[in-house]
Amino acid sequence: MIMKVAIQIPKGYDVKREGKNIAISKNGKENKRELFYPLIDIKVNGEFIELESKIENKNIKKIIMTFESHIKNMIRGLEKPYIYTLKICASHYPMTVKVEGKKVIINNYLGEKVPRHCNIIGNAKVSINKDLIIVESIDKEAAGMTAGIIEKVCQIKIHDRRIFQDGIYIIEKDGKKI
Repeated sequence: MIMKVAIQIPKGYDVKREGKNIAISKNGKENKRELFYPLIDIKVNGEFIELESKIENKNIKKIIMTFESHIKNMIRGLEKPYIYTLKICASHYPMTVKVEGKKVIINNYLGEKVPRHCNIIGNAKVSINKDLIIVESIDKEAAGMTAGIIEKVCQIKIHDRRIFQDGIYIIEKDGKKI
């Protein structure tokens, strides 16, 4: 029994298969990702991307559905970028956040003298507007990982979190409030 899933490519998109990588581009923007599993064949046929396996079981089905979601996220990211909004909360000490190159630098977090650093993943863009940090990218994983790293770097571990609520928290993912 052959398991097969076809994903339609919208008009205006260009899809290329280069070894283990699949690249989807539109209007000069490109999303590239490695998709490989030995029992799954990925083919680009005209208007469709076909995911096919000669074996049909629940594990292969899970992987095919995961690949399908990744490809759909790549296409959607080229239509409209993924945006994560984080809020800077500083009640005890005035915290300052700035972007320098591919790093976000957090100064005076809970009165610390040494600044905290976190890397910006992939092609994500980080901008700061007063007490909001906006992470934007056409790659869903780059935007999500960058926002998660910024939030994780300011996690309270020593103090009581009910009293010391200082930190940076994700408040909105892709237009949806959390």
